[in-house]
Amino acid sequence: MHLPSSTPSSETADSSESFTKICDYCRSKDSWVIHPTRLRGALRFFCTHCLLRSHPASFCPTCLTFYDSSPPHQSLRVSCSRCCSYTHIQCAGDDATSSTLYLCPPCLNPISFSFFRPTIDTNGVRFLDKSLSEAFLCACKIASFSMSKAVYYAKKEVEREGKECDVAKKRSREAQETLECFVKLYEKAMSDFEKVKEASFEVSGDQDQKPKQSCIEWCFGSGRELGPSQETGPSSES
Repeated sequence: MHLPSSTPSSETADSSESFTKICDYCRSKDSWVIHPTRLRGALRFFCTHCLLRSHPASFCPTCLTFYDSSPPHQSLRVSCSRCCSYTHIQCAGDDATSSTLYLCPPCLNPISFSFFRPTIDTNGVRFLDKSLSEAFLCACKIASFSMSKAVYYAKKEVEREGKECDVAKKRSREAQETLECFVKLYEKAMSDFEKVKEASFEVSGDQDQKPKQSCIEWCFGSGRELGPSQETGPSSES
């Protein structure tokens, strides 16, 4: 399978400006092999090799079988002592039963090994053979599975935040109703206070007027004429 050139043409250069074209790990610029994935809670972009290296427990490093979150049973696999990848026992061969610690192919030759290194033919065109196609397909499955999980958890997060928003709205509405109730009680209390205050002023006014009326009656009488003894006052004794 022939691969497109990693150098964008003049027609597609502008349209590819907005897409991520660099691997976050090795800084590869082969934009067509950059896979989006969610790793440790963050969105990352990897080339095929770095994506496979960053997900060692998701596939067999020898036959490149994607496990789809269900690795083989412990009796049917052997774990790498360095990267904790799971290799089929039949893929590991005699190394699985050796007394030394098992190392998967990437960890056995960390410098020279590569999951994905396209071959260049005599015309300078890169192409994929069967093994490279399997590596590329496995990386695509891992990226798809990872992004599907990211979408699932994002939906759950949106639903959770939506429920919290509904609860917050309900509490806000209840608080507003409580506040309105307190305002009405306060207004009623102030109205009753004003009524009591006016009534107390009226009672106080009546009490102030009664002594004045008694004084007038004492000075001028209550409509009766004063007697002779009252006009001249009491007679003095001789």
